[in-house]
Amino acid sequence: MNWEQLPVPQTLNEIRNEPDVRKAWNNILELGGQKLNSAIWDKCRDMSLAQDIFGATHWLQSVMNDFPLTKGIYFGLDTLNMDKGRGHNLEVGFHFSCDPHEISDNWCYDCEYFPDPYLIEGLYHFSELLSKKNTWTKEEREFTEYLIFLGYSGLVLREALLKLNTKNDFLSIWGFHDGDTFFLVQKLGDKRVVIAGSDN
Repeated sequence: MNWEQLPVPQTLNEIRNEPDVRKAWNNILELGGQKLNSAIWDKCRDMSLAQDIFGATHWLQSVMNDFPLTKGIYFGLDTLNMDKGRGHNLEVGFHFSCDPHEISDNWCYDCEYFPDPYLIEGLYHFSELLSKKNTWTKEEREFTEYLIFLGYSGLVLREALLKLNTKNDFLSIWGFHDGDTFFLVQKLGDKRVVIAGSDN
């Protein structure tokens, strides 16, 4: 598979600039379809965005309530440990002394606390769809897994972070726990900015 064909910059742009979550998600699917012709994109249009945003918002708020001084929030996507829906696909780490004003990822490799990981259910159901190996080619599975996990989780976590009730400034990073990561949302005072990109 040619990984350079992945529309990652365009996906990040949708997460950054399109406030309508459903529209952003449909746009990401369209971007994927422009690069790889597959029936799987249409099967992802009805993923439970609202339900997953609600669940992730409640989960994040509950763990942050116990650590209100958190300044760095790291989310690591894990595609291998969903255990038929009993496991997780999202790791989270907190850092208490990083500087949210500085767009740097140095702290995310040294998080000071790791709450229990979380399962974004929509991504689990997508993985179950993807597991039908006789239905999809290897290229379809690899291409769509990367783009769907990145785009869908980015939108879900964006909304959860924008709704997060905290007085503390923070910087958040998300991506694949063993691969690409990107800055997501930064809070400074009363202002929250969706970065959805790297520092270069």
